This record gives sequence, C-alpha cells and structure tokens, in this order.
Amino acid sequence: MTRLPLAAVNHGPPVEGRVVVVTRQGCHLCDEVIELVAQMRKDHCDLVPEPTIVDVDTDEDLRSRWGDHVPVTFVDGTLIAYWTLDADTFMSALCDGPTLPAVLP
Repeated sequence: MTRLPLAAVNHGPPVEGRVVVVTRQGCHLCDEVIELVAQMRKDHCDLVPEPTIVDVDTDEDLRSRWGDHVPVTFVDGTLIAYWTLDADTFMSALCDGPTLPAVLP
C-alpha cells in the first residue's frame, strides 16, 4: 500500500489511483476498510488493485474536507463510501463502475 500526504479536491479523491482510501492513524473504521480491501485483494487479485492510502492529517485542506468522514473510499475517481465500506459496494464499484453514496458528506 502506498501512503501519500496530498491535498483534497471537492468530492474527488486527493490523489489519482484506481482505489484511494483516505484514513487517519488510530481510526478503527479506517483499519476495518483497509483490512476489507486487503482481503478482497487477496480473494480477487486479478480484479482488486493495490490501494493508495492517504493520511487525512498530513494536509490542512485534506483534513478540513474529509476529516470528519474517514475512512473515505474512492474507486476510479468517484467517492463510493465514507465511514464504512462493505464488500458488495466495493466489488460493484470495481466491476460495474462506481456510484456515489445516497448522502454526500
């Protein structure tokens, strides 16, 4: 996993990558999402790419935009989930294309 400290842009991911997860240290929900992505990658290595992990606390703009919503998950540049991520949503985004959550942060 790549960890990068970069700034956020509106509802898009703070960096480019097929799968981007915005997290913070000590966040148990963040750990759960990272673990889910790792397990899905293990189970579907041909479909699930290595995620780019971005620490929300490395940049003031990033913290201001996403700090209350971590973990935030993007697939192909589209926000697909915040706070929680389930396997069905993640796989659907990878296979069928990402869709925004019903409520945006």
